[in-house]
Amino acid sequence: MVLLDEVETLAVDRSKLSLDANPVDIHRATDAVLVQLDLLAETHKNLLFIATSNFPQAVDSAFISRCDLVLDVPLPNKDACKTILKDCLEGLGTIYPEIGKLAQTKGFDACADDFVGLDGRTIRKTVANALATNTKVALNPSSVSLAQLSSAATSAQTAKAWKGGR
Repeated sequence: MVLLDEVETLAVDRSKLSLDANPVDIHRATDAVLVQLDLLAETHKNLLFIATSNFPQAVDSAFISRCDLVLDVPLPNKDACKTILKDCLEGLGTIYPEIGKLAQTKGFDACADDFVGLDGRTIRKTVANALATNTKVALNPSSVSLAQLSSAATSAQTAKAWKGGR
């Protein structure tokens, strides 16, 4: 098995990006990736390629045409966001027990709702941001509150909207 994470960096959509850089270089790089993938697939019949992208519209159509299966994995739903946030807080709770207890307090579900629309990585980063953006909390991470986590989630949602989404 070969994992090609962020495949858009390897197989750039030549039709969309050729005007932004040297078209010859983009075509050569993407062509080289496609040729090598074809060679590996031909040489190793049982080789499984798994490719991921957070920006599928930037992946070259010739790469996508070689895929046997293309799946769109949606953003985590409400329950998944709650699970990710709880896991993150409980993980931090191994060092800062008060943070781990937040997942069991009244208001946790409402706080978790504020994270809906964010991906798992952003949820974890948002918790880190909540711990780092307030000087008092940064000096005493155990003092972080659900309100501060919700505020950080709102900021992350605003940043996501400003950037144009996913």
